[in-house]
Amino acid sequence: MSKMILLGLDGVCPDIISAEIAAGRLPNFERLRDAGVCADNLPFPSSVTPGNWTSIASGTKPWRHGISDFCMHTPGQPLPESHSVFKKNSFNPVELAWDAFARRGRHAATMSFPGALPQTEPMHLAIGNSGEPAENADPWTIAASRALAAGCSPTGPYAWQEHETVELGPAAEPPPVSGFTARWLVNFSVKGSNRGYGGKHDFAIYPGNFADGPGAVLRDGDLFHSLRLRQWSPWLERSFTRDPAVLQNWVQAPLRAGPVAGEFRVRLTRLDLNKGVLLLYISTVYPRYDFSSRPDTTKGLREALGPYNDNLVISRLLMEWLDPEGFRDEFRLQGLWQARAALELVNSRGFDCVLAKWHAFDKFYHFFMHKIDPAAPGFDPARSDHYESLHRIVLGIADEMVGILLDGLRPDTSLVVISDHGLMASRRCAWVNRYLAQNGFIALRKGKDGRMEVDWSRTRAYVSAYLLLNVNLKGRDPQGVVEPGPEYEETKRLLIGLLRDWKDPADGQHVMSDVFDPKRDGAFYGLGSDVDGDVRYFTNPGYTLFRSTSPFGDETVTDVAGPYLGDHGSCRPTTRFGRGGEIGIFYAAGRGFRKGYRRPFPMTPDCVMPTLLAIAGEKPLSHQEGAVAHDIIAPELTKQ
Repeated sequence: MSKMILLGLDGVCPDIISAEIAAGRLPNFERLRDAGVCADNLPFPSSVTPGNWTSIASGTKPWRHGISDFCMHTPGQPLPESHSVFKKNSFNPVELAWDAFARRGRHAATMSFPGALPQTEPMHLAIGNSGEPAENADPWTIAASRALAAGCSPTGPYAWQEHETVELGPAAEPPPVSGFTARWLVNFSVKGSNRGYGGKHDFAIYPGNFADGPGAVLRDGDLFHSLRLRQWSPWLERSFTRDPAVLQNWVQAPLRAGPVAGEFRVRLTRLDLNKGVLLLYISTVYPRYDFSSRPDTTKGLREALGPYNDNLVISRLLMEWLDPEGFRDEFRLQGLWQARAALELVNSRGFDCVLAKWHAFDKFYHFFMHKIDPAAPGFDPARSDHYESLHRIVLGIADEMVGILLDGLRPDTSLVVISDHGLMASRRCAWVNRYLAQNGFIALRKGKDGRMEVDWSRTRAYVSAYLLLNVNLKGRDPQGVVEPGPEYEETKRLLIGLLRDWKDPADGQHVMSDVFDPKRDGAFYGLGSDVDGDVRYFTNPGYTLFRSTSPFGDETVTDVAGPYLGDHGSCRPTTRFGRGGEIGIFYAAGRGFRKGYRRPFPMTPDCVMPTLLAIAGEKPLSHQEGAVAHDIIAPELTKQ
């Protein structure tokens, strides 16, 4: 029996990786390509995170596991309602690789992987949060990152979270640091503010002058730490209360009672003593050891590898709370830790299966693809070098991760590096429910408060999530008006025709590339279950679906709005546009894989785990329907 490591790089685009390899900037990806197999990974629709990672981990298609959008609607619930599908108990029960290994008496681990929580098998080590791309994710985060600002207002383009305005007070009792003259004083606290956590600890920062220039001193209890501009403090540890009853449903083993150690650090992002400007970044507070289903194991990993933090804070760069080097350090911390931990678990701690997900590319491309891709309306050649330098920070960290894995990979271990989807620039934004309202499928009325609301007694269809268009069906939906049978079928036919004819008023281009009935025609895409909606659609390249189902507003196609100026999930899975597209990457090396093979046909997510299991000599998963990709397996193993 062999072992496996699967490193998930959420949102990586194959054409970008290939171009960077050709330019000589990704030497470890080049090593990985030449040592094994590379191919595109063709995602299932919609090309989003939770469904495709579930397909990868289970060997199943969306119709089986029930995730075909970023959020899903449950038939019978009010049509505007949808729910997250990152938790294991939020989608159809399918056997996942780590649970299968655990049931077979083999140790398996996940790191920040969708569907890994709640943990249900004792031999499955679930490290990190639920795999959601949040910046303050459940369940282990003690407190979100923050910024303290005096004399400045860092905002960036999106007000994700307000900074905390502070006043610079006089340094009446300066810190006992030789060669430092304090000019100001700011007191602040760090609290256990997330669900299940509590506790408060006081600190102080003294901006001032060292002999060789400005800086600050951080008071940490009886300790004093010198800080220079754009420099991190040491890791600060404090004890926080935790209510086990609030968090127990995430893991099987009883959570220990009593406080937990949390750790964080601070960074002096801006300082101008003459103008009275201070910007202090306080990182996420994350447990020192208690961030997994087996804290004894993560304690050993923490002592060997250093701190872990599950939250990638891209918005902090956007809001200028973090400088580019600080952004690099925060993203690198998680990425390199995951790579080293995967090797430690497989090589030294008896684990046979490790799956990790690093969400950095997805986060970066959502907010910066329009800055680095000339296909985007917001591309500015005069500023593109700056944003490309940020892009290469993320690419460089990923290359480091691959290098760590290749250097430590033993002959008995298979390695897959894969993305669940790509991402591309957005040119225009389509508002489907607005279009339905303007064409009589959604009825609006003035509510008692004077604001417009949906009149469900006259509404025939509604988009419940981003790509789930449902008929308001009598007997299924709470306020259904469309009769089952011929009227239902005719309503679907009319909706399909309407969306196929939709044109952008700006240039007359068709908004949609395909519109279809998922139950009748969805099998081609792995769709067809009762939760896949009554009508599905793909936009043409360059069009994204605004991530709101609001039917209110006049314009149905607009310039790109909202935070996601790069996006994925709206177009056909085969789409390439500009530098990106919907398509992901697949690289594999190590035990069982051919060497130097560039597969001419894409992999699909449901074929990844069946192939790894075949190489490992393991039985198929219970619901597995993907095929073993025999052409990428080494000839000597195929003969066996």
